[in-house]
Amino acid sequence: MRSAVSRMLGWVALGVVGVGALKIVHSQQAPEGPPSPAAAAYLPPVPAAGSVFAAPLGASPPLRIDIPDVDIHADLMKIGLQADGSVGVPPLDQAQRAAWYDRSPAPGEAGPSIIDAHVDSRETRGFRGAFYNLGRIQPGEHIEITRSDHIVVTFTVDSVQQAPKNEFPTSRVYGSVPYAALRLITCGGDFDYAKASYKDNTIVYAHLSETSAN
Repeated sequence: MRSAVSRMLGWVALGVVGVGALKIVHSQQAPEGPPSPAAAAYLPPVPAAGSVFAAPLGASPPLRIDIPDVDIHADLMKIGLQADGSVGVPPLDQAQRAAWYDRSPAPGEAGPSIIDAHVDSRETRGFRGAFYNLGRIQPGEHIEITRSDHIVVTFTVDSVQQAPKNEFPTSRVYGSVPYAALRLITCGGDFDYAKASYKDNTIVYAHLSETSAN
């Protein structure tokens, strides 16, 4: 549980690792059988058996993200890479918006689409960022994203991970998958006062399960 003080101070960048134009390719399963536990830690998570998959769509920039189960509702902006090669984040004075990484697939396209947002910011009302409640999300819950082509793509959450920022699971987040996937990223864990930053990232993994016209 974050303290009130840490929520108010946790306004620094997410520390999300960027891969630029690099395409990290991993199979879901080694040809000779399931990967070893050590190797599996680097592979994108596999949706549960019996999961419903919707067919991937073409490209269309996302406009909005809604996660009713945890009261997340935010407009989306487009971001790229920062000078240090990490994925950009919304400006601190716009921390109640989320950001789609535009070198990743658009939500609904095949592959992992990346969206990040601040958990909190001292520059927004109530100090809350767009993904303040992201750590409450549970597998099986739904994420809705409205695209500019007026299609709403619904993703089902497969798993949630809390990872140290200095051990960011790049391969798991950016690794290629044959279906339309979504990765949501924000800060999490304890607050490091010396670095004025949270120690971890909260990462949500999901797959496309439904599409509908808006």
